[in-house]
Amino acid sequence: MTDNPLISIITPAYNHGRFIGRCIESLIAQTYPNWEMVIVDDGSTDHTAEVVSSYKDPRITYIYQKNRGVKELAGTINTGLEKTKGEFVTMFGSDDTWPDYRLEKQIPIFDDANVVLCFGYGYLIDEHDKILGSVSKPLHISNLENRPVGSALKDLFLSHFIFQPSVLIRRSALDKIGGYIQPPGLLAEDYPTHMAIALEGEFRYIDLPLANYRMHQGQMTRNHYSGMVETDIPYVLEFFQKLPPQMQQRTGWTESRLRKELSKRLYNSYFEVGRRDLLAEDWGEARQHFVNALSRGSLSTKAKALLGILCSFFHSDMEKVIQLSGRTPLR
Repeated sequence: MTDNPLISIITPAYNHGRFIGRCIESLIAQTYPNWEMVIVDDGSTDHTAEVVSSYKDPRITYIYQKNRGVKELAGTINTGLEKTKGEFVTMFGSDDTWPDYRLEKQIPIFDDANVVLCFGYGYLIDEHDKILGSVSKPLHISNLENRPVGSALKDLFLSHFIFQPSVLIRRSALDKIGGYIQPPGLLAEDYPTHMAIALEGEFRYIDLPLANYRMHQGQMTRNHYSGMVETDIPYVLEFFQKLPPQMQQRTGWTESRLRKELSKRLYNSYFEVGRRDLLAEDWGEARQHFVNALSRGSLSTKAKALLGILCSFFHSDMEKVIQLSGRTPLR
């Protein structure tokens, strides 16, 4: 690795004029200065372009394109990737922010040439930057560092434990898999990309908050989370089927066991969305997600969903109960 390597930051944006200024300012405030940012505006109709143009930092490049939408998000990100030349790459959501130390803490991790991806945890924030909670630290994951290579897939197949807003990737590994991946029908690029990267090298986790993930009505992940899980499940099975027998064995799964566990994941996803809706005080949406979890979830998911429904009526979140159960609360 070169001294003070260049970091490429790609920011897809769509109608985030009210947030993208805070995104850019948190990048300019980084204590690590050697970065470039490419903002790919996916056909915004608000004042996103005007906000971006108010920043005169020569490290920032703005590209406008006709709207491609969430189903072609990887294509939008890869458009930005083609315009960059950094040794390390990350995708920075146009509605998110970073703590000023983020890049400075991550770069030294890559002194180990075996490491291809580094991540941490982060906070959930609202439209006004108020902290709503935190993303659970994945310390229960048995193969957090992906050693031997591919072993992290054991947990990654069932839970996308890598907090995408905190991720930094070695570009050579990303280039090897062809850039960001989003097969037809999938609603996001991060999960398939991280599964493919898991076959290229080791991971490192930093036990620090490295990103602030904004929750709001127009947020793609919040609006499409359950749909993402629905489309992810057949992709995970296909990914597993294509692995060489030795790598399949390393994951610890058989196809039949994996298929059974993935069906449980779908209904738990409704519960997790409902949890976040409670934090955002969106009581009606929370209730609907808990009803979905209640309909076909496991016994434990149904019990949690019933509690969530009660919380939605009493206008309360459920994080204290979550903490008492031994799990990491969002708040």
